[in-house]
Amino acid sequence: MARKLGVGVVGAGAIFPSHLTAYKYLSKNFRVLGIADTDEFRLRAAGGKHFLPVATTDYRRLLDRPDIDLIDICTPPGVHSRVVRDALSAGKLVVCEKPLAPTLEQMDELIAFARQYPGKLSTVFQRRYAPVVEKLMSAKDDESLGQLVGGTFNRTARGAFVQAAKSWGSWAMAGGGTVMTQFVHELDLMCLVYGPPASVSATMDTVRLGIESEDVFAASVKFRNGAIVSCSSSTGVGRSGVSFDVVGTKKVFRYVSEDEDAKKKSGLARYQELAGKAMARGSEKVKARLGRPVPKKGDGGTHRRYFEAILKALELDQPLPIGPEESRPAVELATGIYTSALLGTPVEFPLDDRATYYRGISADDYRNRDRGGSQAPGLSAVGGQAR
Repeated sequence: MARKLGVGVVGAGAIFPSHLTAYKYLSKNFRVLGIADTDEFRLRAAGGKHFLPVATTDYRRLLDRPDIDLIDICTPPGVHSRVVRDALSAGKLVVCEKPLAPTLEQMDELIAFARQYPGKLSTVFQRRYAPVVEKLMSAKDDESLGQLVGGTFNRTARGAFVQAAKSWGSWAMAGGGTVMTQFVHELDLMCLVYGPPASVSATMDTVRLGIESEDVFAASVKFRNGAIVSCSSSTGVGRSGVSFDVVGTKKVFRYVSEDEDAKKKSGLARYQELAGKAMARGSEKVKARLGRPVPKKGDGGTHRRYFEAILKALELDQPLPIGPEESRPAVELATGIYTSALLGTPVEFPLDDRATYYRGISADDYRNRDRGGSQAPGLSAVGGQAR
C-alpha cells in the first residue's frame, strides 16, 4: 500500500491486546494512533504501555483525526451500534468485534445504515482465517467430504475473564452469555459450512457463574440441506478448548484444539522450546535437525490473518470481508437457540421482526424461561414469534 493506515481502537478490554499484537506484526501497513475507553485506569494502562499518541475517554476524538483511517471497535456488543454509526458517518473504515449487534433488531438497523457506506464495515470473525477452517472449507468446496449429513461443535472455557469483563453475561450489553459472546464463532462457522438453518431445539442454564444469562447450553440444529448438527458450550469449567466434526458421506473432518495446560506437557511445546533455543544460539545444525520452520512469536495469529484480508481487500479495491449481511446468520441462529431454550419448544427459521425476541432478551425473560419442556402460555415458536 502507498502508506500506512492510521488506526484508532475503541475499547481497551480483554480483546484489545490480541488486536494490538496483530497490528504490531503488520507494522509496515498499520500504525495504531489512539485508544479510547470510558475506564480511565484501563485507558492509562493501555496508552502508557503501548506508547499511543492519543488516549481518550471520548471515542469521537479519534473520529475527528484525519490521520486515522480505520476505527477498530473492541467494546461490549451493546455499544457497537452507536460507535459503528458514528465512525461510518465520519468517513472511516470500520472493523467491529463479533457479534456486530447483540439483537436481531440492532443487526437489521445496522445493515440498513451501512448500505449508505458500501464495503466499509467488517465484522471480526477472525477464526474464519484459521488454517484448519480454510482446510475445512477447501474440503467442502471440492466435495471430498461428500454430502454433509451431520456434525458436532463444542466449546469449553475456564471463564476467569468473566470477573474482569463486568459486562460479560449481561443481556443488555453482551446480548447473552456463552452462546452469544463465545460460541457465536462456532455458529458463524456452522452457517458457513452447512448454509441456512431450518430449525433448532435447545436448552440452557446458569450453573457455575454469577451472571444473569446462561453459562451452559446444548442444541440440535437442522439445516435446510438436511444435515443435523449438535452443539454445546460451557463456561466456568476445568479447561478451555474447541472441537468439531463435520460429517460427510465420504469423510469426516475432525478438529480438536489443545488446552494451554496440555500444550505445556505436549511434544509440540518441547519442539517450540528447542526451536527457541536454536534461534537464540543461531545454530543452523540444530535448526536443521528440527526438520521444520521455527514458529514465530507474537505474530497475531488469526487476528493477523484477518487484518491481512482487510489489507488485501483494500489493495484490490474490494469491499471489506465479512460485511454486516454476512455476519447476521450467526446472530439469527443464536437468537433461535435462545428462543427455543426460553420457550421450551423447537423454533423454525428464518426469524424476522415478528419473532418473540427480535428486539432482545431481558433478565426477566431469562428468569421466567420454561424449565419443564412445556410452552409458555400464549406463545408459539413458529419462527420464534408470539401468536
